[in-house]
Amino acid sequence: MTSDKLGDIMKDIYVKRLNRILSILFSEIKELDDNERDLPLRWSIMHMYTTSQIAKIIALKRDLDPELAGLIAAMHDIAVIKTKSTKNHAIKAQNYVIELIDLYNNKIRKNLPAITKEEKEIIIEAIIHHSEKNVKTDNKYIELIKDVDSFDRYLHGIKTTDVFMERCRYIYQDLFFND
Repeated sequence: MTSDKLGDIMKDIYVKRLNRILSILFSEIKELDDNERDLPLRWSIMHMYTTSQIAKIIALKRDLDPELAGLIAAMHDIAVIKTKSTKNHAIKAQNYVIELIDLYNNKIRKNLPAITKEEKEIIIEAIIHHSEKNVKTDNKYIELIKDVDSFDRYLHGIKTTDVFMERCRYIYQDLFFND
């Protein structure tokens, strides 16, 4: 592919809000420790960053908003960080996500655009349903985070079988077979 053709298909993406949210999350996480956690914080940090990057790539492939996809991915396991537990973390995430978005919108964003009410609803809905890997929906952002979460586990060497592997195949299809 020539550089001219590549330039024609490359889209400008805006991710400054995502970067700000990631910096807020990282600053909160770095003050915590691993005591009584289901998962080490280093895993949560890696997973937060890598899923947000993968989500942006897949969003571009699926013609979705890459920053919105990245925001969902960055926050999808926020309850694991806050509660130290993976149990029911998707459902428990809602209040933490609202708190983080409100902090961003009201105190941290400065001259960056706010996360809108509609975007907030999309983010929350995707996050609270991301653990339902065996349930198919028509919501493209819910399906994206389920797929990305599964694929990231695989890329980090976590044993991946059954529905997680099926979701990895969707990402593989997007990356290598769909134009």
